[in-house]
Amino acid sequence: MVALVTGATGFVGREVVKALLSRGVEVRCFVRTPGSERVLGSGLDVHYGDVRDPAALRAAFYDVDVVVHLVAIIRERGTLTLDGINHRGTENVVEAAAGVGVSHFIHQSALGAREDPAYAYLYSKWQGEQAVIRSGLPYTILRPSVIFGPGDEFVNLLASLAKAFPIVPIPGTGRNRFQPLAVDEMARCLAETTGREDLIGRVIELGGPEHLPMDDLVDTIARTCNVRRLKVHVPQRIMRLAVKAMAALTGRAPATQDQLRSMAIPNVAGLNTVEETFGFRPRPVAGNIDYVKRIGFRDALKSALTGSMPAHIGDG
Repeated sequence: MVALVTGATGFVGREVVKALLSRGVEVRCFVRTPGSERVLGSGLDVHYGDVRDPAALRAAFYDVDVVVHLVAIIRERGTLTLDGINHRGTENVVEAAAGVGVSHFIHQSALGAREDPAYAYLYSKWQGEQAVIRSGLPYTILRPSVIFGPGDEFVNLLASLAKAFPIVPIPGTGRNRFQPLAVDEMARCLAETTGREDLIGRVIELGGPEHLPMDDLVDTIARTCNVRRLKVHVPQRIMRLAVKAMAALTGRAPATQDQLRSMAIPNVAGLNTVEETFGFRPRPVAGNIDYVKRIGFRDALKSALTGSMPAHIGDG
């Protein structure tokens, strides 16, 4: 079996490549930046290209049996737009896969994907899902909650806020729930899906073993960082105004307007879905995020003010 992985050098992609190789699957990596494949080790079949370039995709899709499509962005930067990558880019990958008749198209979407343009990221992920569903290809769509691990953006950003400031602003009431899933366990789910005909045609929502309110998640992260922080709940409207002003002054803010709106939506699935579908119990957040301890004050301050990842977790 040959599995082509788009976004193979990204946060989830590098773990998926490892999980597939451990299962004896021949992996072909589709990556955007030449040289980034060094994070994967040597001896891999690597093709360079952009999901916005149909010709580059077609050149990589010969003799492919399975596709694991991971390329996505959560905020726009320069020419990288949500519609261009998450929607149109997925359409291009689907077209390339259909051209060679792959036997299984596995698509990583996002929990909360919805047909509502008011939520730009979640809408772009829903549009990508629709491209997969309409393709006629045998497909499985996995919708994870927040994914955590070395290189994540969400937990590292919260840790940066906790390390940089004595007060952590929380959008809304702090009661909105998340269900963080470890990155290697998400990769395991994706890799195991490649051999599962019983999962074809399904959209599966995934998360970790607990539903964590934002307040509890911030407390867990602060304890891991060995700091005590006061949490202040800021109404969504005021938080959006503050972020808008920060972006106007500095050119960048820790979160976008769209991300703040999306944070008001519960981000949880069934507590036992991973265990029932893939046969293992995922790990909780507490005790499994020691990587945030490596964030220094300077990196924390920069990340808290701009939303950029701390230097030690830069993604290839």
